[in-house]
Amino acid sequence: MGKQVSIEELLKAGSKQWNQLRKDNKVPLDHTGATFPQLFSANADLSGLTLIGTEWEKCDLSKVSFKEADLSGAYFHGGRLQDCDFRGANMEGATFEKLKLLRCDFTNATGLEQLEFDDCDMDRVTGLDGEDAPPPPPPPAVGVTSFTREQRAAVMGLGTSAPESDLPPFRPGDAPGTLLFRGLKHIANPPPWVLDVPGLRPPLPVRMPPGASLEHQYREAVKTRLEGRRPVPDMQMVAKAKDVVATGGGDAAVAVMYLREVGEEVITSEAAIDGLNADLREAVEVEDATADVDPRITGALHELKASTEALDMLGELRMKLAAVQLFSALMEAGFMPDNNWEEAVDSAEPSQDLAHIASNGNRPVLNEAFKAFAELPDEIRMRRLAYLAEATAHVEAMAGPAPAVAPAAPAP
Repeated sequence: MGKQVSIEELLKAGSKQWNQLRKDNKVPLDHTGATFPQLFSANADLSGLTLIGTEWEKCDLSKVSFKEADLSGAYFHGGRLQDCDFRGANMEGATFEKLKLLRCDFTNATGLEQLEFDDCDMDRVTGLDGEDAPPPPPPPAVGVTSFTREQRAAVMGLGTSAPESDLPPFRPGDAPGTLLFRGLKHIANPPPWVLDVPGLRPPLPVRMPPGASLEHQYREAVKTRLEGRRPVPDMQMVAKAKDVVATGGGDAAVAVMYLREVGEEVITSEAAIDGLNADLREAVEVEDATADVDPRITGALHELKASTEALDMLGELRMKLAAVQLFSALMEAGFMPDNNWEEAVDSAEPSQDLAHIASNGNRPVLNEAFKAFAELPDEIRMRRLAYLAEATAHVEAMAGPAPAVAPAAPAP
């Protein structure tokens, strides 16, 4: 018979798994002397357990139920306990030292006269003086669990004394354009590449760097249109763009999109279509779960009505977009690969859907992809989100609306 997994390891794996094991009566009730260093957990059910002499070092616990548990002689040091339920628990000889208790309830707990508090920050803690229990706190925004102070400081650039309101919610259901807008709102002059994704309606650069390239002219035209003005074609640049399309040059994607933007006719060429399809295949086949695809390639193929090969890649584009959208939402809320981000994923249906699309349920693969994504510079992450969203939208537009289902014939 294999060695039984300890409560420490089970809780590190996430409260969802632990709670299911409890429900199935597959874990013992006595965990005397267990130690929990820097445990991050939300919604774990520890009610009725024997936790005598347990040690909780710098733990961040949110909505954990210790109801009627035996915590005599337990030692909590550092960290934070938020919305935790100690009702009816045995607290004789327990110690809370140098930690924050927020909205915790000790109603009807025993041994409170022997419970010691040393340098604790207590906010709306009830039940310690025999008062009635307060009404339950309002539910958090979808997906929010808890964060350690270190995580918040590292990810959000906040001090350890930052107020709770500075912690953003987890919003995996938001559209990529919304995530992009929030990611760029603190940048005074958004980077020029945002003009490659006009379908997302991004914040526009106030100033454009000088340039005379086809790409520069294309972006200037997009910016002009999004500002509500009509782009004026540069006839010399129009002639150059038409020549690039005819010969299938390396700038064919930008050339097609420039001609479209300034209202000039685009004449299809096999050379351009072959080159664009090759560029799309090369981008999609990069062995990186979040590698982007230049949306000007897919936009050009859409304009040239060359959808056959692009549609074959729609599934892979959706996988990449789902991964980037999920990771962007996680990082925006402060979740990183080295903490219990999977609990956040499991807390909301939109994030569960994104995780399934991105990895077909393979969490280890998703974890590795998240680690790689989190190491990228901020601007690269935002560009990947924007490019994949726009490129996927182009290919989905090629597929057209789903065919209507014909009504069933009446029974004879």
